[in-house]
Amino acid sequence: MLTYRNHRLTFGLDGDIDLARITEGEEHPFYLYDLRYFTYRYQAFREKFADVAHTIHYAVKANAHPKILGLVRDLGGGADVVSGGELLRALESGIPADRIIFSGVGKTKDEIALALEKKIKQINVESISEFKRVHAMAEARGQVARVAFRFNPAVNPETHPYIATGFRDHKFGMDTESIHECLNLIDRPNPAVWVAGVTLHIGSQILEIANFDEALKNTLPLLDELRGRGYALESLDVGGGLGVRYDLDHETVDLENLDRYARTVLERTAGFEGELLFEPGRFIVGRCGVLLSKIEYIKRTPHKTFVILGTGMHHLIRPALYQAVHRVRPVIRRSETTSLVDVVGPLCESSDFLAKGIPMTDVEEGDWIAIADAGAYARSMASEYNLHEFPEEKFITD
Repeated sequence: MLTYRNHRLTFGLDGDIDLARITEGEEHPFYLYDLRYFTYRYQAFREKFADVAHTIHYAVKANAHPKILGLVRDLGGGADVVSGGELLRALESGIPADRIIFSGVGKTKDEIALALEKKIKQINVESISEFKRVHAMAEARGQVARVAFRFNPAVNPETHPYIATGFRDHKFGMDTESIHECLNLIDRPNPAVWVAGVTLHIGSQILEIANFDEALKNTLPLLDELRGRGYALESLDVGGGLGVRYDLDHETVDLENLDRYARTVLERTAGFEGELLFEPGRFIVGRCGVLLSKIEYIKRTPHKTFVILGTGMHHLIRPALYQAVHRVRPVIRRSETTSLVDVVGPLCESSDFLAKGIPMTDVEEGDWIAIADAGAYARSMASEYNLHEFPEEKFITD
């Protein structure tokens, strides 16, 4: 959380990290993560499902730093990966192969071979062609691949269109007819795949719990049908996507939404006898990070005031790509007076902004600025555009 104490911005689970002290002597932008906060969020999620068999498979794409993945391992969690690189990173960080699931629509032959070689928990299959490839490769290796069908529940979630994944127009998942075609391919003795379960994921940064409820409601008939055909279905992967309120710094709001989410999932899956799998990323890690940068220049024109930072869309692309709103705060609050400014970066792109038209208290060149909630999809989506270096990543552990 970000809050001011004696005009100095503090951060962290308990608001005990003095950012003015942390930035003292620094020159370049950096990410700062509070791993205590990560643990708190992870445990809050886990406790909601303590009474049912479940595994949290942290979405590696949200933030793939080895220290974070090592913490997931220590907390007993698994990993949801979407590339061979993420799979290797999870393994290198000590997450056991039998706690790794592999999602994504474009798995290459090399990536499938790696998943088979490492004997991961399951491959989430997203198309008939992928199913055929996995089956053929497992058969050639004399293995039985564990797969789950990613079902597209035809739900159009209330989120940005670029991060919605569960509607019929999206590239993700399969409809019932496609899953039937896959089953027909293995309706013979000794198939090279084992249908471990069903998975769904309708998108990211979803705050309306009714979207999850609709997705589960649309999926349950498929579970009944598959079990009626003799498939045991060891797991139901309900995906991730639970969002955070970027416009608020209030832990209670997020946790109340988590409670509504948990009640919905538990009510809809009450008759399911297998293991529930979850793929949270942002909800656990998003609040745990801030991006810090010095003000390089303050540029005043007759039309606008620009606060130009040493960081920008190359280190946090969400405002430019998704029109996301991150709270932006001076590390030292010099006064209560505010004026409207655009907070922008150094890139040769008009899209290089972190906030537009926001009220900001008086600042000076050389002051430090904190961009809130940069734990998820910040460093993991960063680039070296214009050949800027990646920011360092720093950690608070105790």
